[in-house]
Amino acid sequence: MTGSSLYALSIDAPVCRYVDLDSFTDLPSEELLSEEERARADGFRFALDRQRYVASHVALRQALSEYTGLHHAELRLSVGSFGKPSLTGHARTQFSLSHSQGLALIAIGGRGPLGADIELLRPVPDAAILAAEHFTRSEQEALAALPAHERDRAFLTCWTRKEACLKAIGVGLLVSSQSFEVGLEPDCRSVELSVAGRILWLVLGPAPARLDCVGALAEWRQTEARANRLGTAGPADNGGYANGQSLRRKAGAPARSMETAP
Repeated sequence: MTGSSLYALSIDAPVCRYVDLDSFTDLPSEELLSEEERARADGFRFALDRQRYVASHVALRQALSEYTGLHHAELRLSVGSFGKPSLTGHARTQFSLSHSQGLALIAIGGRGPLGADIELLRPVPDAAILAAEHFTRSEQEALAALPAHERDRAFLTCWTRKEACLKAIGVGLLVSSQSFEVGLEPDCRSVELSVAGRILWLVLGPAPARLDCVGALAEWRQTEARANRLGTAGPADNGGYANGQSLRRKAGAPARSMETAP
């Protein structure tokens, strides 16, 4: 797909904000959360994990309320088959929530399905092992070629870019993270994924820059029948319903950047 057909590689996420969960004090009431969210919050073993979960979900609901103009009580989130929620009755409102320890990233838009992912910068001693399991051969080689002091950031950058794409298309583990290329740099590019006989086109780019983390945003922009690559079929409908989990987590992998669920 050409750059012009992807509208200059733009990502529609007019709301894209970080939330410091450990200093988030704008908690009017946990009553903003659904019964399922409150039950999940009560299931956390540690108080800090519970507080961060509640803060991230309240922050998401506040952002959705601001974006849609709906009162908090009118927001109804429903969960798709792979765990990603949508806003009931507002199919055009796309959103994604990710968190890494005490920092969350919220993205909301009105065009294609969105995926957001964030990781706090930190040492990743098993980066090479994880890269061998989840990155393409060229991404592995590029990571190994970097000076040692640059590898942690590069690994986490690639990881978040993979996660953002998988969250945007929402097909869970049906797509291997080794089947598509995102690179180690926080650039903006189109990404092609092959899923169930179709070609999915995404726009991938960096989240707003911070010194303490790396993050990525992806938007699912178009779907084509695979035969179109042979010139025999035209483009299919845009986007589609995106619900999904992301990379399979191994012991020692970066902590899951939560795709919110009610």
